[in-house]
Amino acid sequence: MSMAVATVIAASDADATYALVTEPEHVVFLQQECRVYGSPDGVASTAAAVPPRLRLALEEMALGVVKEFLRLEASVVDSNDDEAMEEGRRTLVEGITEELRGNTLHREVTGSDGVEWTLSPRRHAQLRVFRDLWERGYVVTFGSKFGADFLIYKDNPKHAHAVSLVVVKDYEEEFARVDVVSFCRVAKMVKKQLLFACVRANGEDKKGGTQENDGNRSDARNVAADSVVYISLTHALLVSRQEESTEELV
Repeated sequence: MSMAVATVIAASDADATYALVTEPEHVVFLQQECRVYGSPDGVASTAAAVPPRLRLALEEMALGVVKEFLRLEASVVDSNDDEAMEEGRRTLVEGITEELRGNTLHREVTGSDGVEWTLSPRRHAQLRVFRDLWERGYVVTFGSKFGADFLIYKDNPKHAHAVSLVVVKDYEEEFARVDVVSFCRVAKMVKKQLLFACVRANGEDKKGGTQENDGNRSDARNVAADSVVYISLTHALLVSRQEESTEELV
């Protein structure tokens, strides 16, 4: 098997959109071959090694689409739906797929039923960081219970503990010392490393400025050229202290 199939459950709130993988062999393929574990949907028997269905978040959907091991398809709500409604759902899923792939930047996708679907710049950054961590060989899950965006593992989450908490920040966002200290306390309590991640846009230099881009480049190529920068806790504390010192001098 080289590709799994997932059914998109779209919502007007893009962040609430997810996909369901219903075929057991596709679940096994994603977890064992692609390092995508998702969230179990439904109750598995005690003897089952994998959940009967797998729920994928947007980050996992985007990763699968970009790496071409996942195909998204429209849901069938009612067998009596007319062709126009079915075509509208297919069009919406095609638009979502292109948005997740990065071929359109922050474009509003509208289905035939009036559902308007678009991702915020912050969510795009989270998708990019998730993919970068996966490309580095980690298993990536979600860290909301620790107040972080992601948890990263070196092995199957069922058999290993997470090694780091990852918090996604805007590239030019300032580090508030109180936030850094709060994350530090959480990381210490759960005995995990803390990393801040930010996406540096194509052509953006280290000082936050921009370099001239070739006008003939497509949006997709610009997205692909984005780089992810990781900042350790020690560096974040240093930056926050420097900013406070500067404010005192002013």
